[in-house]
Amino acid sequence: MIKLSDLILEASGRPKAVIMAGGAGSGKTYLLKQLSLTSLVQFNPDKYIEDPSHPYHNNLGAAAKQTTKDVQAAAGSKTSFVWDTTASGVGFDKTLVQLLEADFDIYMVMVYSHPMISYISNFARAERNVPRTAVFSTWRNAYQKIGEFNQKLKGQMSIFVNDFGGKYDKPIEAFNAAAKNGASGIKEYLDKYNQENGIGGSSFFKPVVMDKETEQEFNKHVGSVQWDKDNRSEDKAIKNEFLKFYEKNGVGPGQDKLKDAVTKSRESKIKQDAKDSEIIDNIADMIYSPLFQEKLQHSTPKEIDSKLQSFLA
Repeated sequence: MIKLSDLILEASGRPKAVIMAGGAGSGKTYLLKQLSLTSLVQFNPDKYIEDPSHPYHNNLGAAAKQTTKDVQAAAGSKTSFVWDTTASGVGFDKTLVQLLEADFDIYMVMVYSHPMISYISNFARAERNVPRTAVFSTWRNAYQKIGEFNQKLKGQMSIFVNDFGGKYDKPIEAFNAAAKNGASGIKEYLDKYNQENGIGGSSFFKPVVMDKETEQEFNKHVGSVQWDKDNRSEDKAIKNEFLKFYEKNGVGPGQDKLKDAVTKSRESKIKQDAKDSEIIDNIADMIYSPLFQEKLQHSTPKEIDSKLQSFLA
């Protein structure tokens, strides 16, 4: 049987790529199910993340890198495909350039949702949610480039504004009100929201696991070192430092090295908090920016599907 991708290449002389872009939890899968694209090869990191038998199960970083490799392999073989991606990182930008240089004809469907919707949707996926920083960084990085993507693709782009049928209007209003006070207002609101709803962690976080004997050695060596045992990152940092040295040398690294690990972890957190605040400030500016809102020209699933079929034909 002749594949649709082969027919496309034969008819047009150019392979086609449909990029389903948008922030985490924006509803890309929801929209994709309403589009007539099932005949094309589809690339999505969820394929690996959700497969318990795959080495990249529940490993977002590895799954995303593998998906990028899959896309690059398809580019090399001139295979038409659909790519489900956040479109938010340096890796995506490089791959997009590679596709254009390989003479791919590209259509992007950007699925937009309010940052609070992305936040709620992300944590609704109990088995595969990312931390808050990742939700908001991908949101900002993807949507702040709408104009740039539209220019690069010469207008071959549609935007689907997903408001989830008004289901989250109240938390959106609360988020917007908090955003008037910038990052501090949003963080305060989210902390309260997390406490009320019992969310905020990440399913991709992997704590350090020790056997009983190693844990006893760790407790002996940690001595007077003070660290926040309830802080998952700090706890992981000191245990990793101990294990790295202990597994290599059969003895602990000494309290000075463990204290250094705690100090580095706290310094890293300070830098991450500053970066987090910058990202959230950017988001607050975006949702109140008339120029940004003007770019969100909504198309219905039916309209997008019609444009895609014309594009593929």
